[in-house]
Amino acid sequence: MTLALGRDVVVPQSYAFDSIGFLSVARTVLQVRNRVAIDEHPFRIHLSRADSFEEAIAGMLSRTFDENRPFLSSLLPELHKPEQYGLDPSDVRWQSESLDRLLNSDWIGVDRAQALNDIRAEFRGLPRIKANPSAAPLGLGQLLASTIEEASPMGRTAQSLPEPFREVHAELVNAIRRLDPTRSQAFGERSRLRIRDPWPNDPGRRTPEEIVGSRSTLNLVIEFVDTLYNAIVADSIGIAPATFSTDVAVGDRALISRAIAQELAIAQYRSGAHQAAWLPRQDVSNSESEEHPLFEVRLNSQAAVTENQTRDQLSNLRDTAVDAIAALLDARAQRGGSGRARSPFWKGLDKLAAAEDAAAARKALDAHLTCVASILGGQGDAGLVGKFGVQVFLTGSGSAGPAIAAALWPVPGILEFPAIAIGAVAPTVAQKGVQSVRRWQGTRRRAHALGRVVDVRG
Repeated sequence: MTLALGRDVVVPQSYAFDSIGFLSVARTVLQVRNRVAIDEHPFRIHLSRADSFEEAIAGMLSRTFDENRPFLSSLLPELHKPEQYGLDPSDVRWQSESLDRLLNSDWIGVDRAQALNDIRAEFRGLPRIKANPSAAPLGLGQLLASTIEEASPMGRTAQSLPEPFREVHAELVNAIRRLDPTRSQAFGERSRLRIRDPWPNDPGRRTPEEIVGSRSTLNLVIEFVDTLYNAIVADSIGIAPATFSTDVAVGDRALISRAIAQELAIAQYRSGAHQAAWLPRQDVSNSESEEHPLFEVRLNSQAAVTENQTRDQLSNLRDTAVDAIAALLDARAQRGGSGRARSPFWKGLDKLAAAEDAAAARKALDAHLTCVASILGGQGDAGLVGKFGVQVFLTGSGSAGPAIAAALWPVPGILEFPAIAIGAVAPTVAQKGVQSVRRWQGTRRRAHALGRVVDVRG
């Protein structure tokens, strides 16, 4: 989950430290930045209960061996159960007490160490994003406890929703009720859902998956809980819409269920934190998933392709966008003054800031996105999708064959709009008449990801 500030990307501290995807993209962007626009800082950090990024990292690392408040790192899974990776737990515990020790350990590897060091150096000299929290913020446990109450807005309204929503809602409520959010230490930390250890205070010492009944149901609960947590973080900043995204997955059914879980969570947060009417967006359907992916990878290959090969393709596609990133950062650097003209990028933001009403703001925002698209042009093709968006394509190659990445970039509204979930693939200039990626011969869908941008207070 990230938040856009018109010119910068705001990154929550846990995402900045523990997201493999973010660190990979950030390292690429910062390397390009150092080459073309050294004074540009496209990322900003949001801190919670910490005065610096390093202090935030120290806090997360301190919980890796905490049985009551565990932190399961996706970037550094070795920290959770070192013995499973052939490491000495006492050595890893000592190394995790200091970021410098961790970065110099003999098992972290060059790529992870350099990525963490690069982003630490970037955030060290930048001011933090000032928080603007709600007057009465709710915790994750409170929101989940309300989820299973029949008298809650969610409970009263869910049965009037379309059938797919009712099915996902019933599955979520049943699973969350079994996990019992009122139980001590149950949902204090999201990591517990991902750890295959006994759930807190469960008499049968069962894992979360055993309690809810299946891996697919647990994944749905994780999607719902993560979205609620991200809404809490976004609302604590209160300055911009937030991008909500899900993991890359295969299969429309799983994707639709995840999208519905996101919508239910966003509606649940709004109704609990802001006393807003509980009504999720309901235009999530199989046809939407089939015709309008927010991000999709296609391979020109009929052979079976592994998840690792798909991730390799994503890396290749990200590398394809390097020149586009350089062009955008160069435009950001042209702020005007000292004999240098102010770039269209900044002129667009000036008009957005000066907008006096919603209509003017939308017009300025649409124009700014068109400008950004033109700056990013030259790395692929793009075509109009109906009246509301631009579908963009990037191509790359790899061991599994040529890959096509398609991303839908809709024209946004002021309060709420869908948007690209994967920042690694930049949209390109809009041009009429380009065929849809679905008409390309010899390709088949490999991965498909959903994403959403929403103002959680809207």
